[in-house]
Amino acid sequence: MVCDNCGSKESIVKKHKHEYLIKGKKVSFVLERRFCKKCNCLVYDDKLDNDASIMGLLIYSEQYGITKEQIINLRKNYGLSLDLFSKIIGCAKKTLISYEQGRSVPNDSYLIILKYLLSNPKAIYGLIEANKGRFNDKEYQKIINMINKNESNLSNNKIDFIEEEYDLSKYNGYTKYSKDKIYNVILFFAKNKVLKTKLLKEMFYADFINYKETGASITGLEYVKLPFGPVPEDFDNILYKAMFDDCIDYNIEYKNQYEYNYIKSKKEFNKSLFTKDELNVLQKVKEKFKDYSSKDIVEYSHKEQAYLKTKELQKISYDYAFDINID
Repeated sequence: MVCDNCGSKESIVKKHKHEYLIKGKKVSFVLERRFCKKCNCLVYDDKLDNDASIMGLLIYSEQYGITKEQIINLRKNYGLSLDLFSKIIGCAKKTLISYEQGRSVPNDSYLIILKYLLSNPKAIYGLIEANKGRFNDKEYQKIINMINKNESNLSNNKIDFIEEEYDLSKYNGYTKYSKDKIYNVILFFAKNKVLKTKLLKEMFYADFINYKETGASITGLEYVKLPFGPVPEDFDNILYKAMFDDCIDYNIEYKNQYEYNYIKSKKEFNKSLFTKDELNVLQKVKEKFKDYSSKDIVEYSHKEQAYLKTKELQKISYDYAFDINID
């Protein structure tokens, strides 16, 4: 590996702050890169450079939404034309074209619809019925025929709260996940409007503290390490499903060029689903972080062994729960 700047063959790998501009959005993160020992310029390293690119796209997707390829593939899986698919999701045809060409990104409402359809393709039937007034009889029948014809493409891509047997392990806290408990943990922490980032961290602490105190997690969710801290695996799908099941409001606001994802409960928290110990843990976590901003709780979570000792994008073992103390 030779430095393009000075020609030196000596290099060193160290942490580097990346700042990428992806589709007009600034993405920042810290990851290892290779540098010249002599002049400190970046040196090409196929693996590290590729890792950085992947991380940039991952964070962009987490923060801002959906790629043009995902939108194109989603529409094609249904076998639908631009004209018909745009009517189903409720936007103009030219708007959908701009999304698929990467010239613009979906606004708040279309982003939520598209990402939910990616996770739950069969939800399109509900959208068709809800927007039936936009089609004439011929169009409606054509849509149904095309989707039925392509039904083999409509299997859900992510967790859809299917209650089935699976292995209990240190990654789910030896607990079978429960749709009702997952929803109600969200309802508990989102009684007052809360930022998504803070909500996801509170869910992490509730599950891990409960495991520490009782030997089992509350929800059975698995958590992964992302740049902004520990989060439930497939968290976007969980939140979008909760929104479509009318449990929460999911709103995106923009302030000073920053995007803020807010969650607010629409239903009452059902405490009868939880044990006394679980309720105590939920209250303890809520009390601990009540005055924390999203930035504060992210920084707090970054100090946990669960975060420090887990590799990026990997599942977090509940064994690290015993290192957590929020008293």
